[in-house]
Amino acid sequence: MFLNFIIWDFDGVLAQTSDDWAEKGYPLTDGVREILTLPDLKHCITTNGTLAQTLEKIKLCGLTDIFNEQNIFTIDMAGSGKGSPDIFLLALQKMNELPKNAIVIDNSYTAMKGAIKAGCLPISFLSRERYENSDWIKRLKNIGVKYIFYNLKDVKKLININIKGFNNE
Repeated sequence: MFLNFIIWDFDGVLAQTSDDWAEKGYPLTDGVREILTLPDLKHCITTNGTLAQTLEKIKLCGLTDIFNEQNIFTIDMAGSGKGSPDIFLLALQKMNELPKNAIVIDNSYTAMKGAIKAGCLPISFLSRERYENSDWIKRLKNIGVKYIFYNLKDVKKLININIKGFNNE
């Protein structure tokens, strides 16, 4: 197996959310650029938001060099939310990638379930304090999530270790 594809969640993972995002913008999460610039990796976004809204957010946070209409996949394109594998399978198909070569970095429990159903390696990125509790961690582990991180530096370490080949079993 060869890790070469990252499926990102936007809100709370790539960039930190704000209730008034149109005025305040979206600051990138610490460590995002370091992962996005690793060689030999393709990236896409799966989101429950609209394409137009996501493109605007991408512009506000300065990621137009990496993300565009070709690698953003929305719930309305897939026909179902992230609890289903459909949005991940759509991204994999359109990006010409295999599930065994892909990781999903997301902060939601339902997305982790969908990623597992799609055959991708789920990485739970929990940057918010509300997720730092044993019940939440137990729920994630019970569905098969092995990797739970609170900062992207640790995610990058895992990617670097496994970038030449990994086993997601």
